[in-house]
Amino acid sequence: MRTEKIIAGSLQEAVEELKRTYGDNAVVLSSRIIKRHRWGFLPFFKTTLLEITVGIPEEDDFKKEVKKKYGELQAVERVKSSVEEALRTAKEMEGDGTESLGEGFSLRARRVLSRMVYKGIRKEIARRILEEACGYDIELGMLDFKEDIKTSIKESLRKSIALEGNGILRGTSKVLVLIGPTGVGKTTTVAKLSYIFKKAGRRVGVITLDSYRVGAVEQLRSFVNVMELPFKIAETPKDLMKSVDELGDRDLILIDTAGRSQHDRFRLNELKVFLDNLRADIYLTLSANLSELVMYEAIMQFSIFPVKGLIFSKMDETSYPGSVINVAYRTKLPILCFTTGQTVPDDIVMANYDYLTNLILEEDHELRPAGGSP
Repeated sequence: MRTEKIIAGSLQEAVEELKRTYGDNAVVLSSRIIKRHRWGFLPFFKTTLLEITVGIPEEDDFKKEVKKKYGELQAVERVKSSVEEALRTAKEMEGDGTESLGEGFSLRARRVLSRMVYKGIRKEIARRILEEACGYDIELGMLDFKEDIKTSIKESLRKSIALEGNGILRGTSKVLVLIGPTGVGKTTTVAKLSYIFKKAGRRVGVITLDSYRVGAVEQLRSFVNVMELPFKIAETPKDLMKSVDELGDRDLILIDTAGRSQHDRFRLNELKVFLDNLRADIYLTLSANLSELVMYEAIMQFSIFPVKGLIFSKMDETSYPGSVINVAYRTKLPILCFTTGQTVPDDIVMANYDYLTNLILEEDHELRPAGGSP
């Protein structure tokens, strides 16, 4: 077995490079966080990269070690372990001291940096966002915001975090599927999105695959009936394809799914059978009050699906929304929307940079009205 190293700016980049270069045969042996100088003329600024060491087995060895039918799941497990190790390493590198955190920044920039860390944004990510928001001030002899603070932070976030938000309302997506762990609020999110898309002039239809949970079907049906939208129930993959065909005259079809624990591989593969032959944009819904490590774990386990982006629910149930920033920054998956509370059709905002900036800068991160400026 020969070994190779992959260096990437994010986990998503590393996984894509791994698959593109070595296919499914590569084995993740170890991973670590490394630091490199960001700007040559300012040596005290360093960037954080992810280095993954992979083993490339000979064909015979690979066949002996991994059974074909379990190969994909085992690969996901290896990547998950790699993520956990990288997160542990990053935490150790951060340490407890904050004395040098704002080195090289102006006083007001350091204050913003401290607030970002207080909100739960990891130190290395907070510094990188702030570096992009600042320029070198010759008079101060250090980095300071290029414009006013809010504008500078917002422009930095545009470069580092992808949002879909209002753009999807003007897009051409035909089928949107919400997947995710149990209890994250997919059903109410589908109802809220149905209202927003209808209000935007899209002709919407709704399908549910959630026949497991008592009352789930009736809950969604009642929401959809109030909005006077067509509603279908699909209990088998054949039912799903038939329902999609019957709603073929709709501009957009939203599909709700039953929650699956990221640890329940059988249920995950059961859902995969439903969605394998469906042309759809799949969004993973995560609760903002989950620990960051659990979010990464869920992303890894649900990566058996072609996840297009993320939805963060229950923003009202966390005092440390920085985890949302961290996950979006590291995975490079775009955010579709945020939700807070159970009220339908309220308590939702399509992801936009004003809202994301307020998460960082303001003490109160109550949601702006749905459809805020991108």
